[in-house]
Amino acid sequence: MATLTKNRPYTLTLKEAKESANISKGNSKMPGSTFAQDSFACKVGSRLANVKGSVCESCYARKIQRLRPSVNKGWSANYEKATRLIATNPAQWIRACVFQINRIAHKTGENYHRWFDSGDLDSVEQLDAIVAVACATPKIKHWLPTRELQLVRQWQALRPCNRFPSNLVVRLSAPMVDSKPVKGANTSTVHKHKAPVGYACPARTQGNQCGDCRACWDASVPNVSYPKH
Repeated sequence: MATLTKNRPYTLTLKEAKESANISKGNSKMPGSTFAQDSFACKVGSRLANVKGSVCESCYARKIQRLRPSVNKGWSANYEKATRLIATNPAQWIRACVFQINRIAHKTGENYHRWFDSGDLDSVEQLDAIVAVACATPKIKHWLPTRELQLVRQWQALRPCNRFPSNLVVRLSAPMVDSKPVKGANTSTVHKHKAPVGYACPARTQGNQCGDCRACWDASVPNVSYPKH
């Protein structure tokens, strides 16, 4: 598993950190911080984007990247940095993420982080690095939604304990609208014509914002169901 080396401090300048990874302050909907990368690089998502009735058929992140060149450039750069550094120097990427997540939490008072508000897991090694970030930020609650079930299963098969740190909730996302949850401790679904499964996301009724809800980050909530929009 990727880890921080003991002889390298967490202290960086913001400029140095952003040269390795760009963590953003939570958008208008979410608290805390977020990490986004190129949605066109999604493995499962790219296939689902061409499947009628899938949750990725009308991907909002792809629409944003097409409409806003600056966003496309930033998210694509974040993907390139992540894949390159995690393959060659994962500790550098981990340090950059840890520094920025802690910095944003300190400034906002929100100890929450979401992985992949655009894009998805690229490799088992990236999941390894994210686990290391979560372990290095124990006061931060991390939420990682993913459709890369096979990468998660591979990670679990390679790890003796098969468990994520208690402050990291990995939600396995169902691929189709109105489908049942996939098998997993924490999952998510999308509903349109059918009733929501488990906990229904309330964002639609509160200005498309999380508000006081933190169910996505809560491991005691088995499934979160999002309305199709």
